[in-house]
Amino acid sequence: MFLTDYFVFSQPLYSLATGLIFLFEFNFLVTTIKRLFRLPSGPWGLPIVGYYPFLKDESYLEFDSLSKKYGPVYSLKLGQHDVVVICDWDHLKLAFADESLLDKPHELFFEGLIKYPSFAEMSGEHWRSHRRLSLHVLRDLGFGTSKMEEAISKEIQQFLPTISEGKVDFFEKLLPSVSNNISILLFGHNFKYSDPFKVDLDHNMDRVNRAFQFAGLSAFFPWLFKLSTFLGIFRMSVAYSHVLAVEGLLQKEIDKHQAESGKSEIDDYIDGYLVEQKNRQNKDENDQVYSMGVLRRNLTAFFAAGSETVTATLAWAMMYLVYNPEYQDKIRAEIAEVIGFDREPVYTDRNRMPFTMAYLNETQRIGSIIAVNLLRRASRDTKIGKYNIPKDTIVIFNLWSIHRDPKLWPEPEKFDPNRFLSEDGSKAVKLPYLVPFSGGKRICPGEGLANVETFLYLVNILQKYRVRCDPDVKLSFEATFGVSRRPKHSPPLIFEKIG
Repeated sequence: MFLTDYFVFSQPLYSLATGLIFLFEFNFLVTTIKRLFRLPSGPWGLPIVGYYPFLKDESYLEFDSLSKKYGPVYSLKLGQHDVVVICDWDHLKLAFADESLLDKPHELFFEGLIKYPSFAEMSGEHWRSHRRLSLHVLRDLGFGTSKMEEAISKEIQQFLPTISEGKVDFFEKLLPSVSNNISILLFGHNFKYSDPFKVDLDHNMDRVNRAFQFAGLSAFFPWLFKLSTFLGIFRMSVAYSHVLAVEGLLQKEIDKHQAESGKSEIDDYIDGYLVEQKNRQNKDENDQVYSMGVLRRNLTAFFAAGSETVTATLAWAMMYLVYNPEYQDKIRAEIAEVIGFDREPVYTDRNRMPFTMAYLNETQRIGSIIAVNLLRRASRDTKIGKYNIPKDTIVIFNLWSIHRDPKLWPEPEKFDPNRFLSEDGSKAVKLPYLVPFSGGKRICPGEGLANVETFLYLVNILQKYRVRCDPDVKLSFEATFGVSRRPKHSPPLIFEKIG
C-alpha cells in the first residue's frame, strides 16, 4: 500500500499542482535568462541555492577555477544574491577606484542574530563617520608613529624568551603577543600572557577566525544560518557562540572605561568612542550609529584584524624560512650589516634591508592571507570595463587569483623573494598588484601597523635565533581557510640561539 492510497486527489487539484510547478519553473527560467543579459556570463546553479553547493571551504580556489572557464569577470548566483567575481588585476584596479562599489551587503556577518553592525559592515555616511573617528583617535594615540613602534618593540622583547626553550607551537606562542599590540590601542594597556581574561579573549577570537568565512553561509543564507545556529549544526554556530563570548569579555573593558568617564585624556579607542558618543548626545544626535552595541562590534573587528593577519603572515614566514634556510642567512647578513647583534631593530632599518623586505612581500603574495576580500555591494548600476554590474549585486574580489596570476608572477607557485628586488638587488620593489590588504578607500586601515609588526618580529627573531624543525618532519604548505589562510599543518619549531 502506498501513501497516496490514503488520499483522494481530484483532477482540479492535480491541475493546480501541475500549474504551480510549471509557474515556478517558468519563473526560474525567465529570471535566469534576464540575469544572463544583465550580468557577465557565468555558471548555472540550482534553484533557490544557486551555485553555493558547489563551493568548498577553500572558496577562493573555486572562484579562481571558474575564472579559467568564464573569464576574469563572471557572475554566479549564491542564494538570493547575484554575485560578480573579479579575478584579474586590470579589472580589480577599476573596481578599487569605483565609488559605487564601496557599500557593503545589507545583511550583517551574523544576520538575524546580532543586531548591530561593525564599521566593517557599514555603508555610506555611517561607515565614513566611524572611519573618520577611528583614524583620528588611533593617530592621536601614536598609530603610525615612533611611539607605537616603541610599544611593539617592548612587546617583542617580552615575547622572544617564550620561543627559546625546546620545540614550540609558533602560532600559539605568537598570537598572545601580537594581540597585545592591538590591545594597547583599543584598551590602553596590554596583558600578561597568563592573564585569564586575555587567555579567554585570544582563545575565543581564534575560534571565530578559524570558523568564519566572509563568503560563507551567513552571507548568502542568513535564514539557514540562523536555523543552523539554533540547532547547533555547522561550524558557523560555533563561530557565533565564540563571538558572543568575545563581546561579553569586551563589555567588561567598556564597563571599566565607563567607570572612569570623568577623566579628561583619551588613552585608547574606547575612550575616543565614548567621548564621540557623549558629544553626539549633547547635540541631540542620540541615535544607534554610536551605540554600545556598535562599540562592541567595532572592538571585535579591530581585535580580530589586528591579531589574525599579522600572526598568520608570520606563521607562513617561519614555514618558508625553515624550508629555505638560505633565506635566513641572507636576512641575517643584512641584519649584521645594518643593525648588528646588540641594538634592537627599528622600522627605518627596512630602507637598507632590501632582501628582508622582498622576503616579506613574497610571503604576503604566496600566503594570500586574505584570499577573498570582505564582500562589496554595488550602490548603483555601474560598469567594470565592459562588464555590467547592476545595483545591489554582491561583488567579490578574489585576491588569491591576483597573487597567483602567471601573467603577473612568473612561476607563481614558486616562493621567490627576488621577484620583489631591483635588477641589481639593491632595492626592494613594491609591485602595485601585491594587494594583501585589498585597496581603494576601503583598504584595511591597519596596513601600516601590520607592516611594522611583521618587519620587527621577523628581524628580532632572526637577530637572535636560527629557526628549524626536526629533520624527519616533512613540511606541508596546505592551508586552512577561515577569516584568513593559515598553514594547515604547522610542525613544532626549534629556535636556536645564535652565539
